[in-house]
Amino acid sequence: MSQVKANPIELLRRMLEIYSPSGNEEEISLFLENMMLELGFNRVWRDKAGNIYGEIGFGEPTVLLCGHMDTVPGWIDVKLENGRLYGRGAVDAKASLAAMIIAAANLKLEPTGGRVIVAGVVDEEGRGKGIKRLIREPIRVDCAIFGEPSGVKNITFAYKGHIRFRVTCKTATGHIGAQHLIPNAIEKCLDLWNRIKDACNREYTSPHGIFYSLTPSITRIFGRGTTRSIPDLCVMNIDLRLPPTINCDKAMSLIGDMIQRFKEENPGLTLEFRAIDMVEPYVADRETPVIKALREAIFEETGEEARLVRKTGTGDMNIFGSHFKVPAATYGPGDSSLSHTLNESISIKEYLLSIRIYKRAVEKILYMLTGKSYK
Repeated sequence: MSQVKANPIELLRRMLEIYSPSGNEEEISLFLENMMLELGFNRVWRDKAGNIYGEIGFGEPTVLLCGHMDTVPGWIDVKLENGRLYGRGAVDAKASLAAMIIAAANLKLEPTGGRVIVAGVVDEEGRGKGIKRLIREPIRVDCAIFGEPSGVKNITFAYKGHIRFRVTCKTATGHIGAQHLIPNAIEKCLDLWNRIKDACNREYTSPHGIFYSLTPSITRIFGRGTTRSIPDLCVMNIDLRLPPTINCDKAMSLIGDMIQRFKEENPGLTLEFRAIDMVEPYVADRETPVIKALREAIFEETGEEARLVRKTGTGDMNIFGSHFKVPAATYGPGDSSLSHTLNESISIKEYLLSIRIYKRAVEKILYMLTGKSYK
């Protein structure tokens, strides 16, 4: 038995030592392929996107445990200190994926009592290339748990959607002294941004909180000009977070109308607007076997009631849930406020606890769906 197989902490440490920002997941994918074979998965394979899959058990029903292998950029030295393991992806979300792999390997399934597929997908922090490939694979699943840092006693059942779009503004140029005659492309982009932000704040802010509000953020702005000439080009990227009451089509229509009115008020401008990426909002049914099993598993392992939470981010569950229409929830160890930070770290105690909770939850799901006990 290898050190990794005998020690879940070693598996996670090895995963953190493999730097895998979005687009660079090949090394960790190959590593996990070898690890799952060594851990006794009866089938392991990779798809064309680079996603890795490991299967335990046979027949139906099928439970999908899905985490992501990629991280945001930025190396963090891997170290174990004061009961915490530090490294890029420790929270978001290699700890969840490692815990899923160990939990599945520890299951004792009957020969025809169902199966568990663990998927490690690519590009979750990018444009979701991995999950978009997964939903096209010939895999039939009955329910899914996604691995993201909800906190070990919390279950995420809802995410906002998003649209990332780009606005390009072009104007004439000229001597900087003629600024009263020629529109400035940078200033006009900022005027448009303020128009969008003010409209969202005024018309689409919910009294029920930010989760139910339409929330824009400017994420990038680039202007072309010199110290002696009026800028004639500005490119602006905006991230628009969608509440469950506003789908992508409606949001695109709202933004398109705002931009069209702005163009009509500023005939000297050329404005182009296009979506870069779109993900629908997602709210899971709280009465499904998945959430029921997770709640029971958390209570049995911690003695505390699980808390159901909504997140203002977006996850792979959005894309999967909208496509497959099967029960899903997101669960995983870690404090999400540490995600993407230079202090990203996971409590070892919480990580090990999450392994037991994943295992217990999967056993309960299979029991609910088949009537067979796996304890």
